[in-house]
Amino acid sequence: MIIGLGAPGTYPPWVLTQQYFDTTNVVMKPLSRSSMGTLYHQLLGVLRGRIESGEIGVGDRLPSEADLVSDFGVSRTTARRALDELRRQGLVRREPGRGTFLASPRLRSNLAYLHSFSEEIERWGYAPGARLVLREERVAGEEVAARLEIGVGERVLFVRRLRLADERPIFVCDSHLPVGRFPALEDADYGAVSLSGLFEERTGRKVEHSRQWIGAATATPDVAALLEIPTGVPVLQVRRITLVTGDAPIECVEAHFHPERYQHYNELSVRPVEV
Repeated sequence: MIIGLGAPGTYPPWVLTQQYFDTTNVVMKPLSRSSMGTLYHQLLGVLRGRIESGEIGVGDRLPSEADLVSDFGVSRTTARRALDELRRQGLVRREPGRGTFLASPRLRSNLAYLHSFSEEIERWGYAPGARLVLREERVAGEEVAARLEIGVGERVLFVRRLRLADERPIFVCDSHLPVGRFPALEDADYGAVSLSGLFEERTGRKVEHSRQWIGAATATPDVAALLEIPTGVPVLQVRRITLVTGDAPIECVEAHFHPERYQHYNELSVRPVEV
């Protein structure tokens, strides 16, 4: 993700528009305290309604604090608080000296259970996609060998794929696969959308669990070009080891995610729960 896309039915995905929000020809009605809630909640509701309806699209500039004060008769504190809340929710971004703009929605991934990217993207109502960028045989270095539990110098298959949602780049995924342990992986179709399904089909073993590390990185020139972002931009980095039946590592992955289109999240409980 992914706050991510938010609940289904929020604002339309990736509405491509660069127009500023223009209120010059719109007659605004000052807000007043009523059963509809505080001025802050009313103003926040108005702004969210415009976002959800598509009246304000991705890249559009929202009214300034001064505009909101003038149009709705609220205090500057109330106006600032409403814009801050939209920013806290990940719906808008601030650009110093320019204003507040509607941000691109983010896909949101739940860390509580193991699932494929394809499942996640379909759950949000988008079409998952994969583009094979590179496929080549390599020898395992110390780090890859340790993660796959194979010997240094053993053959591995390196596969770089660009994952898409509605044809838009979401993340670059670099996989190392132990073809010595699983020869059936050598000539598989890595343009397939789901590698989890491919692993199970090719090896007859089910994907059981994974170990995962999440951190930060900067986009290298090749990753930046694929994600269509500037080189050096901070990106979310995920490293994962996927294990199949028998606790055998079948893949070690390093993925770099588009900073404005994806977000991991987790829901925490005070007490442990059974899964």
